[in-house]
Amino acid sequence: MYKFFLCFRYLTRKGIVLFPVLAVWLCVMMLIIVNSIMTGFVNRVRDAGRSLMGDVVIQSDSMAGFPYYRQIQQQLALLPQVKASTPVISAYGLFNLPENQVNTGVEVMGVEAASESRVSSFGSSLFWQYQAPMQAVQDLRGVGFPTTRANLLAYARQRLLAAAKVENARQQAFAHLKPIPPTAWLASIRRHWQVITHEDYQQAVYRENRADRDLRMVQKLPNTTFANAAALRAALVPKVPTFKPPPQAAERYMIAADEPKNGCVIGVDLGLYRRDRFGHYHRPPWVRFSPVIITVVPVTIKATLAQPQSRRFVIVDDSRTRVYAVDSKTVYIPFHAAQKMAFMQRQDLLNGGTRPPRCSEIQVLVRHDSSERSILAARQAIARVVHHLELLHPQMEIAGLRVRTWDQVQAQYIRAVDNERNMITFLLGLMSLVVVIVIFLIFYMLVRDKTRDIGIIKAIGGSEEGLGVIFILYGMLISSAGALLGLLTGVWFVRNDNWIHDHILWRIFGISIWNRKIYVFSRIPDQIDPHAVSWIVIFAVLAGLLGALIPAILAARQDPVEALRYE
Repeated sequence: MYKFFLCFRYLTRKGIVLFPVLAVWLCVMMLIIVNSIMTGFVNRVRDAGRSLMGDVVIQSDSMAGFPYYRQIQQQLALLPQVKASTPVISAYGLFNLPENQVNTGVEVMGVEAASESRVSSFGSSLFWQYQAPMQAVQDLRGVGFPTTRANLLAYARQRLLAAAKVENARQQAFAHLKPIPPTAWLASIRRHWQVITHEDYQQAVYRENRADRDLRMVQKLPNTTFANAAALRAALVPKVPTFKPPPQAAERYMIAADEPKNGCVIGVDLGLYRRDRFGHYHRPPWVRFSPVIITVVPVTIKATLAQPQSRRFVIVDDSRTRVYAVDSKTVYIPFHAAQKMAFMQRQDLLNGGTRPPRCSEIQVLVRHDSSERSILAARQAIARVVHHLELLHPQMEIAGLRVRTWDQVQAQYIRAVDNERNMITFLLGLMSLVVVIVIFLIFYMLVRDKTRDIGIIKAIGGSEEGLGVIFILYGMLISSAGALLGLLTGVWFVRNDNWIHDHILWRIFGISIWNRKIYVFSRIPDQIDPHAVSWIVIFAVLAGLLGALIPAILAARQDPVEALRYE
């Protein structure tokens, strides 16, 4: 019992113990924050990469694609491991927006909208067909359910009026800003608050536009009762995404014949939208339903370039996959249109035969795809199907088909990001060894300071093991107290890192670490990994025990006679 009494007495009476507690606290908090943010970033990269292509991909080494893809899909549908599949055509091309003189090189992706949405996140990446309706559902939750269309309209108008009032006030504040002379007192601080005023005005405009968009969506709803948010979401979000231009697209054309028959979907970072510091995309009204010319350069079976093929499309939507390399260079068009433009459709040969249609890859969604073992087992089954068809159709074998999982396709990129996370955590872990050194030094000083106490304890019958346990428990209490403080503050910081960044670092001090104009993700990762946090706390406690071990051994081995004579 005396061991615990002395531990708590030393812990409460000695101010010097605050230093090891502070060291453990700061190191645990730092490791939790860095590990959580980096792990969240890695997980978002992995999730975004996986959502692009499903679980398993059948690809060709040839840019000309491979035939008999429908037969492969039919065989895959018979496998119990396969849930869905879809063909994709990939080709290099040119994106031309004649009305605004925009020309840029792109990757043209030909997809079947319905099946692609079952395999990948294509459907949920579309703004006007998915993200905007989902935002409307989120904004209108305050009306309460069940509700009617009339209540939704009244609530949406109320939100729009409130947003317009705020926008008007922010506009007045922005309009009354005066130029700051270079020699003005604290000119840099005044400029910073002018930037804040401008950003507040931009955010007010964004919220007003969003409220206006919500109102226009509610006006299209049927006159019925919505039992809950799910029913409202089902009414607003189309069941199947489409490339077909909506009826309002025809309003931009004087003659119906001038309207392009096919729609296209552009990557959100293609350069037509402006993105503010908060990650919001400001979509000019002229972009949607604008006519564009897309040119594809076909690659023949003999690996030669054919005559470029151009077609007119109308922009019906934009896609955000959260992978910048994709969103900045990709334009999606209907599969049948891409197949004709890339010369991959069925072709009649001069010798009387036919060349079967081709595609660039087949994306496959696996059942029970949360298990890596299930994905690998499905990949092996798919590979056997592909190999069997290659034996039946030599043209497929020439195409050089490869069956890989999604992480094998993107292994180089994902592994690089993962290694960055591990390297930063390792370096910070090395820096955290200072905890062991600090605890060792503090305890070594305590042993010297408490030499007479050690002698008295041993003189009245205290054992060497008991003295060692006193200082080991002392070290465990110090490291546990610091680890608990680090756990609480680290978790709180990660949960509120976006608020701290935007409202303290940026608004007060003008420090912007996470600029949404640059980073793909609009929010700093704020997810806690319980497994990693547990190990960080355990290692912190072990570090305290390790730092106290040598001083505890020194205290236990002291001669009681010499200890009592110590001055």
